Amino acid sequence: MIKVSERINYLLNYYHLTAGEFADKLGIQKSSVSHLLSGRNKPSFQFLSKLVAAFPEINLNWFVSGDGDILKKSGQNPEYDNLTKLENETKNSIEPKTTIISPKEKSVSETSSDLNQVKNIIMIFKDDSFKILKKS
Repeated sequence: MIKVSERINYLLNYYHLTAGEFADKLGIQKSSVSHLLSGRNKPSFQFLSKLVAAFPEINLNWFVSGDGDILKKSGQNPEYDNLTKLENETKNSIEPKTTIISPKEKSVSETSSDLNQVKNIIMIFKDDSFKILKKS
């Protein structure tokens, strides 16, 4: 399995950033990135939040677990896309707008047991470290 430090290096190469530029973009200390790259520390929930804020196109599942593609696919999650659109509209307007996001319509072939399968559980600890439990 690819280590988080290797995925951070991949991001640095992908965006043509130095570790210092990456730290500045996330608003964190350069030493924090250095510790992540060396494997000394694991990314905290706060780091993940800043990563998503600075690079909203990154597939967080890829970053955390190595599964999937580096970037979210457009239309991959319409509910998320609508929520992101709503957040951007709210930031750019004086009065916030309310949007109701309807759940995806279920096809007849989908059963309730297929829809409610647990894929991952993320445990976040008081020190902002986390652990991912995957269904085997």
